[in-house]
Parts: sequence; structure tokens; C-alpha cells
Amino acid sequence: MFGLVHLVVFLFSVLLWLLIAAWNTRAAAWSMSYASVGLLNFAAYMAYVASALLLGHLGDRIGFKRPLAVGFLALACILPTGFLWRAPWSLVPTACLVLVFFGFFYPSVEGLLSREEGRLGVHPFSTTARFSLSWSSGNIVGMLFGPWLIQRSPSGVFIGGMALCLAGAAALWAHWRRHGEALARPSTAGFSGPAPPPLAGAALKRLRLGARTALLLGSLAFVGTMLLYPKLLSASGVPLAEVGFVTAFGNVGVFLTFLVLLPTRFWIGRPRLCALLSGGALLLFGACLAAARTPALFGLTVALGGVAYAVPYTFALFYGLATPDADNARQGAIHETLIGLSQGFGPLAAGLLLAAGAGVAGMGCLIVGLGLASFSAQLFLSARSSFSRTGGHRG
Repeated sequence: MFGLVHLVVFLFSVLLWLLIAAWNTRAAAWSMSYASVGLLNFAAYMAYVASALLLGHLGDRIGFKRPLAVGFLALACILPTGFLWRAPWSLVPTACLVLVFFGFFYPSVEGLLSREEGRLGVHPFSTTARFSLSWSSGNIVGMLFGPWLIQRSPSGVFIGGMALCLAGAAALWAHWRRHGEALARPSTAGFSGPAPPPLAGAALKRLRLGARTALLLGSLAFVGTMLLYPKLLSASGVPLAEVGFVTAFGNVGVFLTFLVLLPTRFWIGRPRLCALLSGGALLLFGACLAAARTPALFGLTVALGGVAYAVPYTFALFYGLATPDADNARQGAIHETLIGLSQGFGPLAAGLLLAAGAGVAGMGCLIVGLGLASFSAQLFLSARSSFSRTGGHRG
């Protein structure tokens, strides 16, 4: 069943980015302003945040499988609104309702996997690895083909999504009837090895805070630019149907970063190293974005943005799922709330900045500033941690 859950995560991540690409590509085709596109995505991700806060922790109280099955049916009822897109305002209900579902979906799946794998003695590191690779590979596929599909066959995106929702609801409900909330033991092949040192108490909370601060800033930068790329690239002469082949490099960067960080474990419990990696990745992303002028350079820059997002994402998810308390879904909800906040405010800020005439170079400089803020905040938290451990003496 763990394999089925990860397949569900992969397929629904494909669907998520097909839909995000759909409304952003349609917005670009209708020549909506940068500020309007930013406001559209801001509204959608605020719905994501509200859903994560209000619904994301339900699994801790009433179980995970039945609410997820009901959620799949709800999304199947939401998707037909995509057939009603006739004007810019008509994108808003679909975008908001779709992200209400995903604000509930991701924390629920994180909680289900974390709780059941923890029950079976699987280390949170392995849970983080499999979950991260599942959604990031799905994002690559969705982002790669989203703009192309919505230009070629918009009805196919929504009909295929409805079929996936109905199949997912039936499979999950049937599994619940047979096995309840339990899942079968997963294979840990590929992520085996000595377990990282245990983390708990104040040390774990400080590591979480530093990693989540870095995630907030990294996601703000990455998604703030990512969701505006259809309009940016189409203005540079790239056909809308081909935009996805450039923007997909972002999630390629995410996926490759996971492949490097997840098998190594060298960063666990080392906040200064995490600060250097996450802050440095943002600085490099911002500098490259400021210099990007061609589709090839944009592709490289988007990949670096994926790295800048995936590095703190890995740290934050691991330290969240390494909870010693029975609050797996709550930790997942906090994680997804941070992502939703940054992915709402990021496109809004970037859209307003571009509308004000700052240009891509101005956005790059802003991201460099975010990188410096990420690095400084994490070093400050690390220094406070060291100071408290030595009883106020740094020597």
C-alpha cells in the first residue's frame, strides 16, 4: 500500500501542475497584467493556506483514508468549472477550489505516511525521501506538459483529472474497508543505512524553526517567479505551448537536489551547514535571474530556483516529520501552510514588482536579498542555540 500511496502522490502532483499551468497559461493567452496574474495566484494560495490550517490536521483525529477519498470526490466535482472559463475572472473559482483540495491533500498524505511508517519503525529520513521524490517527479511531468496540453486539448486535462479522482476515491475507500487505517510495510531499499542521530526537545524545535524560515524565503523566491514564467517567456517570444519545456527545469532542479541530499544525510543536525546551503542557493538563483535574457538562460535559472527551493524543503520536511509526538498531520499542515503563504505572496510581490517596471533584474536583486536574509536568520538562530547550550558563554 505504501507503493500505492506514493503513486497517488505522483499522479495528483502531475494533476496539480497541469491545472496550475492551465490557469496561468490561459491568463497569459488573455494578456492579463503581471499584477493580475499575481493576484490570481495569491487568492488561490490563500485558499491553500486556509485549507491546510483548517483541514490539514483532520487525519490526526478521524483517520486519513476516508477523508482523502471524500476529498477526491470533491475535486472531481470542482474540475468541471474549468469548462466555464470565458473571461479572466472565471479563473478565480477554479484556482481557489483546486488549491483548497491540495491544501488538505498534502498534509493528510504526509501524516498518513509519517504515522504508519513510524509505527513500523521506519526512520523519518526514509519517509521524507520517498514522499519528496514522489511529488517532485509528478511536478516535473505536470509542468512539462501543462502549457502544451491546455493549448492542444483543454478538455482532456479536466476529463482526465476527473477520472483520476474517481479511481483514487474508489481505490482508497476499498483499501480502508479491507484494512482500516493500516498500511503494509514498505521497502526501504535505496534509503537504508545507519539511522541519523535522534533529535528531540529544544534542539529539534530550533532546527525546525531555522529550516522553516529558510523554506519560507526559498519558496517565496522560487514560486514567485515560477508562476509568472508563462507571461515572461511569452513576452520574450517563446510560444505558450512550449513554455512548459522551459519551466519544467525548475522541478528538474528540485528532483536532482533531492537525489543529492536525501541519500547523504550529512546535513542532519548541522544548522550552520544548512544555512550555508540554503542561503547560498538563493544567492546564486538571484544573481543568475538578474542576468537571464534568453530562453536557455531562463531554463538554467529556473533549475537553480528549484535547487534554492528543494534544499530548505528537505530540511524543513525532515525536521517536521521527525516529531516524537502523535501530531504527524499537524506538522504536515504547518509545513504546507508555509509553502502556501510563500507561494501566495511570492507571485503577488513579483507581479507588482514587474508591473512597477523593476524588470527581471530587479526581481533577481530582490532574491539576492532574500538569500542574505535566509543565511543571516539561520546563523542567528544557530548562534542563540550555541549560546544557550554553553550557559551564556561562547568560549
